[in-house]
Amino acid sequence: MAHPLFGAGQRVNVAHAGRVSTPAGIYNIVRALPAEHGPVQYRIKSDTEAFERIVDETRLEAVQN
Repeated sequence: MAHPLFGAGQRVNVAHAGRVSTPAGIYNIVRALPAEHGPVQYRIKSDTEAFERIVDETRLEAVQN
């Protein structure tokens, strides 16, 4: 089982294109989702949106504070 690289509250950049249209930009990690198959997934939220998104870990990069 893969261990999450990011923790709740951490800021990340969505940088890599994927199947689902998620605008590039800075998001906050809400939480890692339970591992099933494939890459680790996270619930993320932008300060500019009222909803959360789910993205694969492979699309995320840590943001330096």
